[in-house]
Amino acid sequence: MIEEYNTVIKNPRKVITRYASCYPNIYRVAMSSLGYHIIYDFLNEREDIYCERVIYPQTKSIETRTPLAEFDIVGFTLQFEQDYLNMIDMLKRSGIPLLSKDRKPHHPLVIAGGPCAASNPLPISNFVDFFAVGDGELMLDEIVNIRQDTNNPRADIFDFLEIPGIYIPGQRVKLQNVKNMKDAHRPIYQIVTKTDNPKFTPAFGDDAFLLEVSRGCSRGCRFCMSGCMYRPRREVKMETLIDTAIKTRQVTGHNKVALIGEAVSDYSRIEDLCSILSEEGFQIATPSLRVESVSDELLEILKQSGLKTITIAPETIQSQRWKLNKPMTDHQIHHTIDRAINLKLKIKMYLLLGTPQESKEDILELVNFLRGITSRGVRYNTIKTSVNPLIPKPHTPLQWMGFDYDDLFDKFKKYSVRLKYSHKQENLKKATMQYVLTNSGGELNKLLRIGDRIQFRDWYKLAANINKIKQNEEYTLPWHEIDVGISNRFLKNEYEKVKTGQITPWCEEGACNGCGACR
Repeated sequence: MIEEYNTVIKNPRKVITRYASCYPNIYRVAMSSLGYHIIYDFLNEREDIYCERVIYPQTKSIETRTPLAEFDIVGFTLQFEQDYLNMIDMLKRSGIPLLSKDRKPHHPLVIAGGPCAASNPLPISNFVDFFAVGDGELMLDEIVNIRQDTNNPRADIFDFLEIPGIYIPGQRVKLQNVKNMKDAHRPIYQIVTKTDNPKFTPAFGDDAFLLEVSRGCSRGCRFCMSGCMYRPRREVKMETLIDTAIKTRQVTGHNKVALIGEAVSDYSRIEDLCSILSEEGFQIATPSLRVESVSDELLEILKQSGLKTITIAPETIQSQRWKLNKPMTDHQIHHTIDRAINLKLKIKMYLLLGTPQESKEDILELVNFLRGITSRGVRYNTIKTSVNPLIPKPHTPLQWMGFDYDDLFDKFKKYSVRLKYSHKQENLKKATMQYVLTNSGGELNKLLRIGDRIQFRDWYKLAANINKIKQNEEYTLPWHEIDVGISNRFLKNEYEKVKTGQITPWCEEGACNGCGACR
């Protein structure tokens, strides 16, 4: 049983445009996405639009049970590469022709946005009429306006290219980011869910709302796609955040606020913000925190506000962290963990295997490092670890790096046997699929048409082929038409620094590193 509050109810006959906001993943994931809330709230502020939600595996809207094929625009939010298959499945079952070229004037305009659509949409380009590359609030109004002015959107498809950030393969595009957070949309009337079924409970619980404190990150971790694509970091003023939190509590009835951003603990006034929120009676939840910027004061405030678990990401051993341009020391990690344990906070740690030039000795060192950490919290059962393979992503210095399933299989086995305690780890077969979906070009469209019937041996062969192609110095990146702001010259220099573990300073602490994002 699910109850929702703050859903928008309009008369579909009294609007000009009906927009289906589609999320090709399950309900709890969709409703944990701030971007999904932003689209819904942003579009429904217009009286001439009715934006409704369609969440996988459904192909009818939640609000009016309208089939996808009856909307004017069908927009997919793509946050995870594996969701491509769910998107294809939704289109197949919707009555909308799967391929863009087969759609008639009466069929909906099918568009896609989100991080995956912005980084490398080529593998699904045959299924989508065009892509929105960047922040949706900068493009959605104009997309709807042009759609309202044409009876055949695919015949007039190039009219949409007048909008900065719209991408059609064969055309170059510049990613569009909100430059000043005062212009970012803040959804106050967020949909809140009441349910006793954990399958439908959002990530931060069914008693929380989302509060965006910043966008982007300037730390420069060499494996992080969002940290490269969404530079520089942009903050919301603290007074605006407090005001938004109070207003959102009034309309949601929730006292728990989840702070959202790529680098929440880097917020310039994070202690002041959390202290005021706590004084106002809010319980605070946070995503992963940067060990370098987590003060003792912040941990104490979070504990007092009701936080029960902190999440940190040591990733790997100290020498490998330097190669990833993540110069946190073991001492900093130990200090944060000891302080959290003293405050009786639980700890979740994210780790990576398959970092550049990683040796068997590095794996053993990582195991010993973790044994030392977990021994600090064993009697409290407070420390849990999650280990994932490093997957090279577009627009990062590691985009020229391969993915070796067999090598990773051996490393995961060695890690698991020697660690000797329960931990969560990602399925390597799914990781191989993600690598292929992330790093392929338009040639993958044909295979994806068969959807979930693709066998692992196909993914394995495709991954091996991508690895082989990347060895060619003349290799052209499939996503070369998408300009996210960072120059290839900068990324190549960063890739060279991986080999020596040379650090590129955080741009907010020193001189400009010349990445190009602020040009």
